[in-house]
Amino acid sequence: MPRTGLSAAELRTKAIDVALEHIRAHGFEKVRLTDVARELGVSHVALYAHFANKEALLDAVLERWLEETSVALEKVCASNRKPAQKLEQWFVNQYAMKRDRALHDRATYSAFETATAAKKPFVKAYLARRSAQLVGLLDEAGFGSPQRHAEVLLDGMAGFFHPRLILESAEQNREPELKRVLQTLLRGLERGA
Repeated sequence: MPRTGLSAAELRTKAIDVALEHIRAHGFEKVRLTDVARELGVSHVALYAHFANKEALLDAVLERWLEETSVALEKVCASNRKPAQKLEQWFVNQYAMKRDRALHDRATYSAFETATAAKKPFVKAYLARRSAQLVGLLDEAGFGSPQRHAEVLLDGMAGFFHPRLILESAEQNREPELKRVLQTLLRGLERGA
């Protein structure tokens, strides 16, 4: 245990918390491993056991947010609602969480946009998990070829989920439009199935 009295896991979690605070206060670019270590009361070398460099620490901040997002969406998938309600709620919740982050935590959301553009492994894992959730929802709703239909829906709904587009339109609540587009796509998939 380091001199902070924290276990390795607790130190990692605290470092992520502190890095997030620094991102919010000073922006993504100005976060330094030495500043995070100083605030935790450890040497920056102690953080290297958990994060290879500043980029790895910042990736961990984003990865935790995406994990929280995935867990929230999994709760929708596991709910007792009707399949059609789950589908709509899954899309609405995802949009709402991302929009909220873009509105109230712009620096972190901008970092997410950068990580998405760079096709970071943790972003790819999140997108794969998200796709699997949607495939499961479509299968539960009785759509044939749920994998193909998931691809169509994700492509058709990209305007509501692309990080750059969310940043550009965050001030405007596009949820009603999202619901209309989703219902149109679902009706088209039902007819074409």
